[in-house]
Formats: sequence, structure tokens, C-alpha cells
Amino acid sequence: MKKQSSKRKKRILMILVIAAIIGLAVFFLLNRTKDESQEVMYKETTVKKGTLTSGVTESGSVDIGTITQDIEALEDIESTSSSSGSSDNSGSAGSSSKGEMGGSSANGSGNSGSSSDTGLEVEEIYVATGTEVKVGDPILKLTTDSVSEYKETLEDAKSSAELALKKAQLEAKSEKLSAQYSYNSNVATGSVAQSEYDTTIAQLQASVDEAQANVDASAAKIAEYQKKIQKGEKCSAALAEEQANYNSLLTKLQSAQNSQTTKSIEAKEKYEETMLKYNNADSLYQIDTYDLNTEVEEAQDDLDDASEALTNFESLIGDGIIYAQHDGVIYSVGYEAGDTLSSATDVAVYKDASEVTMTVSVSQEDISAVNVGDTVEIALTAYEDKIYEGQVKAVDTSASSGTATVSYDVTVVFTKDTEDVYQDMTGNVTFIAAQAKDVCYVSKKAVTTENRNTYVKVKQEDGSIEQVQVTTGISDGVNIEISDGVEEGETVLIESQVKAE
Repeated sequence: MKKQSSKRKKRILMILVIAAIIGLAVFFLLNRTKDESQEVMYKETTVKKGTLTSGVTESGSVDIGTITQDIEALEDIESTSSSSGSSDNSGSAGSSSKGEMGGSSANGSGNSGSSSDTGLEVEEIYVATGTEVKVGDPILKLTTDSVSEYKETLEDAKSSAELALKKAQLEAKSEKLSAQYSYNSNVATGSVAQSEYDTTIAQLQASVDEAQANVDASAAKIAEYQKKIQKGEKCSAALAEEQANYNSLLTKLQSAQNSQTTKSIEAKEKYEETMLKYNNADSLYQIDTYDLNTEVEEAQDDLDDASEALTNFESLIGDGIIYAQHDGVIYSVGYEAGDTLSSATDVAVYKDASEVTMTVSVSQEDISAVNVGDTVEIALTAYEDKIYEGQVKAVDTSASSGTATVSYDVTVVFTKDTEDVYQDMTGNVTFIAAQAKDVCYVSKKAVTTENRNTYVKVKQEDGSIEQVQVTTGISDGVNIEISDGVEEGETVLIESQVKAE
């Protein structure tokens, strides 16, 4: 049994040895086949000198800020012109049409809501998108006829306002004189009101006293005639006549008493009314003249508005040419030839060189190292090997949503010349963590590592290739700093394997 077990072990060991030999043979065969099917190729590159930057790099697109040249002042001019056109002093129906901005423009920029066919019509455009202009350069020209007609309308509006002011002033002067007369009258009548009242009351009482005295005298005569008749004297006719006179005098007394009652009340009312006006003469004067001052002030405001509109028109429109108010590159123009100028449409929009920005998303792992004011480098896809300087303008503290990773939007602004930068260009922003200036560098693909040492293959003048040990520094992800081993201008090789045919 022991002999059989020993034989079995020997057979197993022999099988394993044979399998190992076969495996080694296959391995060497395959490697030999592979080596024979591949060929080493070299790409030449040059050792360069410059600045290398390492840090977090994120991609984004360019957004260009704009500066607008508008004509908002034209809104007040339009208002004044329109008011002149609807005024009774405008002179004719034709003036009304001049006051409207009128017509729809070819590109929809004009004031299509107006019913008039006249306005400030564009004759010629001097710039286009991409045109670089300086302050004072012509942007567009208006037709001479439309400028002349519109100015005439504004001059009519000013003239009408001047006449309206003079009319308001004359009316105010007249009404003020009337108010002054009323004031003087109230003061004068009030100063004698008590005397007049007392005189009226005294006269009424005197009339009653006189009527009463006449009645009493007639009654005495009647009594005397009655005594005479009792004594036998013949005076019946005289008595009858006096009795008739008595009745008449009694009626007059009653009338005087009634008049005293009613006219005393009337005199009291007149006295109180007169004293009320007397005591409030100043207030009544102010009331009478308040509206007059308001009307004059409104008329003066209308004249000021009309004068300002004409002044603004001459300043804004002048000789019919609208000039650039900013230096820069034209981003868009609001009008075409044939359009009608409107306060609702901008003359031109300029590229704002100080507001050329890119917004990129930075992960939460890297955002803590980003601060407003930090210097960044910007590389645009359109311009290879060109680096723009930038600065962090804003960091949005609200995390972006809808993504698997948390990130934050960071806006950077270009700080140097951006004439060749256009809207929506794509590129990368590098937030600088380290930077080496005036150093030699090569492509990372040219560097190899063996036993913790780094090497590059240098092509010699005679065409031979020498492997040179180098000392490396920072890397920007594409290139790597070489601080020792090679010099600027030397040719190094990037090795690659290609399949032999």
C-alpha cells in the first residue's frame, strides 16, 4: 500500500511539472509574438520655458455684459409733442400728427401703436454688430424733414405754453384784484357793522315810539270830544272823524311793531354775517387767491416741460445724427433705415469689456479654497496656448441641485484685454493652487518613471536617443516642470507603441 501511494504522488508531481513547462512555453511564445507585432514610435516635442499653474480646473462658457445707449429722454419729448398736437392752440390738425412718434419699423422696433405717419425717421445706420467705436462717433442719421417737423412741433408746444401762462397770469391778476376788493369791503363793512346795527335798531324803535305817540294823542282827543258831548256840546262829527284817525294810527303802530320785529332779526343776521366776513377776511382772501396761484404754477410747469423738451431734443437729436456715448464694440443696433425712433427701443448695445465673465461649478471638496478676489487663469478652446488672466467675482453659496455631487457656482471676470472674446465661447477656468514662473517644462507624456527615478528621452544632434534623468516639479495636468536635467529648446521624445503591419 505504501509503494502504491508513493507512485501516485510521483505521477501527480510529474503532471504539475509538465503543466508548468507548457505554461511557460505558451507565455514566452505569446510575448514573443506580441513583441514581434508591435513597433515603438516616437513623437518629438520641445522643452519650453514659461509659467505652469496647478489647481482646480472647471469648464464653462463666456457671458459678456453690455452697456446700453438708450433715449429715455425722448419719452418726455414725445409727451410734450403729443400734448402740443392735441392742444387747441396747436394751430391745425397737422400739428397733431407731428406730435406722434408714428409708424411701425421694419424690424418691429418702432412705435407701431401710433396712428400718425410722421416721426423721427432713421435715414442711415453707420455701425453694425462688431464695429468698434469711440465716444462721439456717429451711430445713425435721421431724415432732415422728420427732424425739422418734429422740432417745429416742440416749438409750437413751447409757444402755446407761453400763451397759456400769460393767460393764467392775467386771469390770476384780475381775480386777485377782485379778491382784494372783497377783502377791503369785508374789512370796511365789518368796522361799521356795530354802528349800522345800532342805528337800525334805534330807527325801528323810534318808528314804533312815534306811532305809539300818535295813537296816544288820538286817544286823548277822542276822550276830550266824549267829555264835550256829555256837557251838551255838539262835536259828534269831530269825534267820528278822530275815531277813524285813531284806527288808522293804530294800524300804523301795529305795522311799526311788526317791522321792528322782522327788521331787527334781519339787521342781526346782516350784522353777524358782516362780522363773520370781517373776522375771516384774511382766510377768505387766501381761499379766493389759492386756486389762482395753482393755475399759474401749473401753467409755468407746462412751459418748463415744453422748454426742457425742446432743449433735450436739440441736445439729443441736434443735427439729426445720434453719436456714440461709450467707447467699445457694438453688440447690437436697435434700428434699421426706415425705422421710427422711439424711447422704447435702445439705440445701441455695447460690449462691456469690464464685464466679460465665465461661471463654472466647483465641487464641495474644492470650494473652500476659492475666495472672491482670487486670481485665476482662463483658457478658451478657440485659442490654443493663450491664457487670459481673471479674478473671482462671486461665489454662490447655494448648492446646485439635481446632480449626484454637490457643487457651487463661481463667477470669474476677465481682467485683461478681451477684444477677441465672444459670447458663449467655451473654455476652462483654473483656480490657482500653485504656480511656477519662468521654468522649463515638457509634456507629461514624455516623462517615464523607473525605480522612483524620472527620465526623458533626449534626441541628440546626431539623431541618437539618450535617456536622461530629470527632476520634476508641479504639473498643470498636461505639462510638467523640469527643474534639472534638460534645458529650454532641447528635443525630447514621447514614446508610443504601434502595431506592426
